[in-house]
Amino acid sequence: MQVIRFLLHTEQPILATSLQGDPNSDVSYPYIPGSMIRGMLIGRYCRQKKVQELDILDRTIRRLFFEDSTRYLNAYLFDSEKQQRTLPTPLCLYKEKGDETLQTVFDSSQTDIEDRPASPKRLEKPFCWIDAIDEDSNLSLYETKRWINIHNQRDRKKGRGTEAMGEVFRYEAIDSGQTFEAVIFCDSDEDAEIIKPLLKPEKEIPNSKNRDKINVWLGGSQSAGYGHATIPINEIKSTESWNEIGINWQDRSERQNNLTVTLLSDTIIRDECGQITTEPKEFVDLISRLLKTELKLIDTYASSTIVGGFNRKWGLPLPQFQAIAAGSVFVFEYPENSLEPQAVNNLETKGIGERRVDGFGRVVLNWLLEESEINAEQQDIKQNINTQPLNDKEKQIAQDIAQKILREKLDELLIEQVSEHSPDKKQFNLVQNNQLSRLMIITKNALNQVQAGLPNDQPHVLNSFIGKDRESSQMTKAGKEQLSKIKMKNGEPFDEQIREWLNPSNQWIQLAWRKKFQANHFTNEDEKPAIKIANQPPAVLDSSLYREYTLRLILGITKKMMKEKNNA
Repeated sequence: MQVIRFLLHTEQPILATSLQGDPNSDVSYPYIPGSMIRGMLIGRYCRQKKVQELDILDRTIRRLFFEDSTRYLNAYLFDSEKQQRTLPTPLCLYKEKGDETLQTVFDSSQTDIEDRPASPKRLEKPFCWIDAIDEDSNLSLYETKRWINIHNQRDRKKGRGTEAMGEVFRYEAIDSGQTFEAVIFCDSDEDAEIIKPLLKPEKEIPNSKNRDKINVWLGGSQSAGYGHATIPINEIKSTESWNEIGINWQDRSERQNNLTVTLLSDTIIRDECGQITTEPKEFVDLISRLLKTELKLIDTYASSTIVGGFNRKWGLPLPQFQAIAAGSVFVFEYPENSLEPQAVNNLETKGIGERRVDGFGRVVLNWLLEESEINAEQQDIKQNINTQPLNDKEKQIAQDIAQKILREKLDELLIEQVSEHSPDKKQFNLVQNNQLSRLMIITKNALNQVQAGLPNDQPHVLNSFIGKDRESSQMTKAGKEQLSKIKMKNGEPFDEQIREWLNPSNQWIQLAWRKKFQANHFTNEDEKPAIKIANQPPAVLDSSLYREYTLRLILGITKKMMKEKNNA
C-alpha cells in the first residue's frame, strides 16, 4: 500500500457546492471533497493518455478511479506552522454557552453528567487538531475562510439579464489564499505509480514560468473566476504507512476505559435490507463485524446530514442520501484485549460504508485522551496570497478603490442612521419650516467648508450657530425653543443631539460601523473603519471624513423632517 499526500493552494475561490442554503444560493463545503480531487485527476489522466473518455471496462481504470481500492480523501485545511492536516471537530466536545474566549472545552464522552457545563454548546469551528503532550491534550480549532459574492443570471446570447432569465443568486465559496492537504490511499503500489505522474506539470503547457507547481481547476463556475488552485511539486509526499491522527494504534490501545469511534468524514451505511440508514444500531453491527468483537453502545454524539454531488461528464446531480455526519462520536464497551491490531489498521485504512472512493467513511479509534477538560486555542491561519509588486500608478489606483469602497460603506451606514435617529412624525409640528430651513442652509454651508479643506482644528459655521450650549448658541429664541422640543428616539433634544454629534470625541460612526460590519472586520488596529486593498495603506475614517459624515447625518435628518412635515 502507498499513501500519496499533496497540498492544494487556492488561487481563486473554490465552489464545492453542498446542499445547504436557499434555492438562490450555492454554499460550499468548508473543505475540498475527495470526489473533486478524483475528477481533477481523471481529467489529467485523459489528457496525458490523449483519450476523450475513460474505458470503464478497463480493469486498471476501474481500480484507479471507480473502486474503493483507491480512496481519494477530502482535502481538509492544512496548518503550515504545525505541518498538520486538520480534521473534523468531534461532536462530543462542548463549551460553556457564552464563553467567547474558548480556552477550555469539555469532552462529554469522558465527563459525568453532574460535572458537565450548565449550558453546554457545541463548538462552531469545523476543524481541529489535537496535540497529545504527555498526559494532556491541547486542542487547536480552525475555520475555513469564506468568499461571498452576488451574481445575476444572464442570457447567453444577449450577454445580459432579461426578465425571463435574470435571477440574482449568491455564491458562498472557499476563499482564495488558503492551503488544504489531500490524501490518496492506494492499496496497489502499481496504481500509485500511475497516479504520481499525474501530479507533475503537463507537457502541453510550453514555456511555463512556474515549473515548481501544477495548475489545477476544481469545482463549479470555473469560467466565472472560480476553481483555480496550485499543487507545489516539492510538497508531494509518498509513504507506505500513514494515519490521519499521527498516532499508532499501539499508543492508543490502552488509552481509554471504553472504545471511542470518531468519524473523520461523512459516512453512508446500509441496513440488512440494503436501505441507506443513520440508525446507531446498524453502525454498531457494522463496526463489530469489522473489528471481529462484541461491542456494546453506551453513548452517542452524532448528527446526520444530506450528501449528494455532481457528475460533470453527464452534467447531472448525483442521488442524495442521508449520512452520519463527520465528527460523530460513538462510545462502546468491549471485552478487554479483544481488538486485533490488524483489524483496527484495516478499519482505519480502508474506511466503512459507501462511496469510500470519494473519501466517505473515514474512522479513527480512541482519538481523544481520557480528559474531561481540554485546553483549547482558536487558530487563525494566515492566507497565503502571492502578490506581484505594484508600480506607483497601480498603488494609487488601489488606494483610490479603497477610498471609494470606504465612502460607499459609510453611505450605507448614513442611510440607516438617518432612519434610526429621526424623531417621531408626531413631533414635526413642534418646529416651523423656517427654523428647519435655516438649519439646513447653515449645515450645507458647513459641509461646503469641510469639503473645501477647512482645517480640522477650526470650527465651521454650524459649530458657531448651534454653540457649545444653548446660552452660546446663535439661534433665535424661537429656534432654541422649537429645536429643544423635538425629542430624538434616544430621548435627547434635537439641538443637544447635534452638539453631541459635533463633539470631536463622539464616536457614533465607529459604534454603528462595528455593529453593522463586525462579521467582516473592516477596521484597523485602532478599531476605526478601514478598507485595505492589495496590501496598500488602508483608507481610514479620519477627522475630515468624520466631520463630513456627521454634517451629512444632521442634514439628512433635517431634510427628512421637512419633507415628511410638508407631505403630512
